[in-house]
Amino acid sequence: MVKVAVCICTCRRPEGLERLLRALARLDWSERLEIVVVDNDEAEAGRHVCERLLAEGYRWPLSHALEPQRGISPARNRAVAMALAKNVDFIAMLDDDEWPERQWLAELIRVQREQGADLVGGPVLPQLPVSRASWVDVAVDECYGADQKLPDGAPCELWASGNFLGRSGCFAVLMPEVFRVEFGLSGGEDLEFFRRLGAMGYTMHWAANAVAHEAVPESRMTIDWVRRRMVLKGNTQVRLFRLHAPGGLAEAVRLAKTAALFATGFGQYLLGLAKPEIRMRGQLRLWRALGKLQAHVGRTMTRPEHIEGR
Repeated sequence: MVKVAVCICTCRRPEGLERLLRALARLDWSERLEIVVVDNDEAEAGRHVCERLLAEGYRWPLSHALEPQRGISPARNRAVAMALAKNVDFIAMLDDDEWPERQWLAELIRVQREQGADLVGGPVLPQLPVSRASWVDVAVDECYGADQKLPDGAPCELWASGNFLGRSGCFAVLMPEVFRVEFGLSGGEDLEFFRRLGAMGYTMHWAANAVAHEAVPESRMTIDWVRRRMVLKGNTQVRLFRLHAPGGLAEAVRLAKTAALFATGFGQYLLGLAKPEIRMRGQLRLWRALGKLQAHVGRTMTRPEHIEGR
């Protein structure tokens, strides 16, 4: 019988955390499971949620801790350390604005067993308002949720930590800094984590039916938020690629790709002056190219959530 720890990092989202924990209590799962919650805010709104659910007789063992160092990476590292201390076989992660379907964990483990995978990821499907601006649908794949849309069991490179499971050894080998702290306020710590493990030979597969859902608040349904998201995405990509492929030649190649992205984005923008969807695709590319350019000159961006104070 396997033992799994689900790690959740939370910051000022008590309603989302409660929705997630209640969904975990409804899982179709008969093996061993522990829940680890790490608060990344001194007010510890997550602690109150955990204490109340435990007082109600929560289904699973539930642990809570505060990580005072600001940023998602320190919080994830604290959660992983707590999980490893429980001698689990697997560690899974979900975000506090998500909730899984009942078969979520069973599907992750099924694919892991069938494929002999070290890590398995599943789709995060965004919950968008029915009534929304047409440009939102163009930006969905870039800005909301995380779905590689691969066949069940397919080999892949994972890039998002909002819905995945890995053997405990995948985390232990990278201790104590499983997720790099320099990406804690910008994001990209998850892609960097998967890149390091991939370079070490760890295998990754896709679990198409291990579905989690993501709530998209109104504050993220604006052009300004999408712009900042895309600028951040481009900025983080260059910083991450520079970390894994340093040197002047590699940087020259990255600069050339940034220039090409500017060119294609500008071309799409011009072609789309009469077609809003094409224009939006051009804008997305231009914003990402702008973020890349800022990284080339040494500027590090911050997640929109931190700009908003989350």
